[in-house]
Amino acid sequence: METSQLMNIKLLILTLFEAGECLKKLYGRRRYWVRPLLRNRDTHGFFATTFCFPDEFQKTIRMEKNTFDLLLTFVKERLRKHSNRPSISPECRLFMTLAYLAHDGSKQIFSAAFKMGVSTMKGIVSETCEVLWEILGPIYLSVPKENEWKRIAIDFYTMWDLPNCVGAIDGKHINLTCPSNSGSQFYNYKGNYSIVLLAACEANYTFTSVDIGAFGSQSDGGVMWNSRFGQQLYKGQLDLPTEEILPGTNKSFPHYFVADAAFPLKPFLIRPYPGLHEQFIFSSSILCNKIFFKEVTCRLKRKYLINVCHGPVG
Repeated sequence: METSQLMNIKLLILTLFEAGECLKKLYGRRRYWVRPLLRNRDTHGFFATTFCFPDEFQKTIRMEKNTFDLLLTFVKERLRKHSNRPSISPECRLFMTLAYLAHDGSKQIFSAAFKMGVSTMKGIVSETCEVLWEILGPIYLSVPKENEWKRIAIDFYTMWDLPNCVGAIDGKHINLTCPSNSGSQFYNYKGNYSIVLLAACEANYTFTSVDIGAFGSQSDGGVMWNSRFGQQLYKGQLDLPTEEILPGTNKSFPHYFVADAAFPLKPFLIRPYPGLHEQFIFSSSILCNKIFFKEVTCRLKRKYLINVCHGPVG
């Protein structure tokens, strides 16, 4: 190799070294892998001091231990981290996420209680929520088949006196801090910033379909039209049962969902009559949908306070 080439290589190495030293001075070195204050996490952290005590366990995540264990079996392998360094266990990751969802506390307070950095805590909660949705969504929120729709219709008639009804649909605004550069997209008619939870429920307070994340400025009908569930419903792709005879009559009638006046009237979507006294009883039955759906969302709020949070985890 020629002398000039060697000199150029040495000059390049020296330049790279000096650039590296400048970057270290500019951004600083990482002094600790785990801060000294957090090193006793496995013995003095909130997970370590709470997990083995049933009463405190249930108060913290609002879930019994056997339910937690069942949930853990679904997500444990996805939450397990393989590293040469000690990693946070799947049990701790799931426990902390459920505690955060149940109480909606300050991220700084949660990270201090669990003895981990704020960025670590936020990353764990975000990742765990994604894993829970990816694994549990297809299992517990899959589109019902025809026989399941028939069972739902029987429940609605038995419990709410609505024959051929297969669900109650409504929207719920979830307030948040206005994201930067979002304009008026999240601004709703109540004067708040929000995203919309659109859901269909069974008669026994169980969701059969959810769509989350639409802009708060959209109407419930618009959210439904743009949702996957709404598209399947409008296109006749939900595998609803065929028409059946209404009780006490000889008239056949399609299976349908009930909703309030914010939704369009369709053969498969019934809403109250607009204020006519003659149809008061029927309209009252349909309006039970509003009360019914409110009870569903209230139960959800009582269980997980994150539903009234002021922004995403991140």
